[in-house]
Amino acid sequence: MLYWLPRICLFALIGAVIGLGALPATSEDVANTLIIVLLGLGLFSVTVQVFPPERH
Repeated sequence: MLYWLPRICLFALIGAVIGLGALPATSEDVANTLIIVLLGLGLFSVTVQVFPPERH
């Protein structure tokens, strides 16, 4: 669960920003935002696989 917590919070933040109208929510802006978020999450996942957190 702890592994998914940052991702859930990030998606909730993006949903709130778009929902409240803080960003101009044209379909192109939404698509670009989602692409950047997915690339960031993919990079995070690769980083965790390459450099696994220490287990105590």
